[in-house]
Amino acid sequence: MAESWEDKEELIKEEAFPKPLKGVERKAQEEGGEMWKRITDEDIREALFSQSVQKAPGLDRLGFKAI
Repeated sequence: MAESWEDKEELIKEEAFPKPLKGVERKAQEEGGEMWKRITDEDIREALFSQSVQKAPGLDRLGFKAI
């Protein structure tokens, strides 16, 4: 059980970002697996604000229009 903030942080990181299968990480690097480094603030802004306000809300029950 995670009690400290550090333990909780580690648990979230493990669950949200699992380690790749053996050999996958190396293959991704060989094939240019660092494409995420080229993402700009404008790319993020465009992805966020191109969402339809009619989309169904997520688990937080807030639609994009509210956000």
